[in-house]
Amino acid sequence: MRISSFNINKFQGAYSNINTKGGYYNPRNINFKTHINSIVNSLLKDKDDIIFLQEFYDKDNLKSREFFINHGYAIYHNIEDKYDKEFNKCKSHVVAITLKESPWKIIKPSPEIELQNKFVVMELEEKSLKIISFHSTDDKIRAIVETEFKNVDKQIILGDFNNKDWIEYLNSKNFEYRDLVTNDMITFKPAQTAIDRIFVTKEYDSSKIVFNGVIETYASDHNILTFLLTK
Repeated sequence: MRISSFNINKFQGAYSNINTKGGYYNPRNINFKTHINSIVNSLLKDKDDIIFLQEFYDKDNLKSREFFINHGYAIYHNIEDKYDKEFNKCKSHVVAITLKESPWKIIKPSPEIELQNKFVVMELEEKSLKIISFHSTDDKIRAIVETEFKNVDKQIILGDFNNKDWIEYLNSKNFEYRDLVTNDMITFKPAQTAIDRIFVTKEYDSSKIVFNGVIETYASDHNILTFLLTK
């Protein structure tokens, strides 16, 4: 199965616009939603394949979700469909995308947990596999993730860690995980850093992981991380 992670930068592309606060430079008026859909299509070939997207948001947030559903995918997030207004109000989401006939299931968090748009937990029960993906923007999210490192309940922890010092701390604590990404890789282009990471439990040795490294797409200010899990 292929597992991938990609911060899509709110479908805004890769290049900062220094003249517009929070804006991005898109002189060719590229439709990054369609481009990213093509990328998702290239990474989802098998029913067990899954891709996690961070910063899923644009002005037509609900239409963006429907866009992927209409192209043959299932899309998972922690905001229920009946709360569509809440989904649209959140400025970004972490979502998981699979083929429609995939056996992956979402694990919903307890209602009292805050910032539920910033993470998603998926389970492939038939292979006893759980994954949490997140976008670290708040101490509360970091606390959730550090609890996951301590509990070792998820076999894979991946996403946009967004903090080099925190990544070094996690790697120094001798948790039961190993980091597939190294600091010399570039996952976040503006700062030339590796703030996007994939941690797998140490049971997954090199014979079970085919890590494809970093893939440049020119569709975001982040690059894609993707690997094959052969267990």
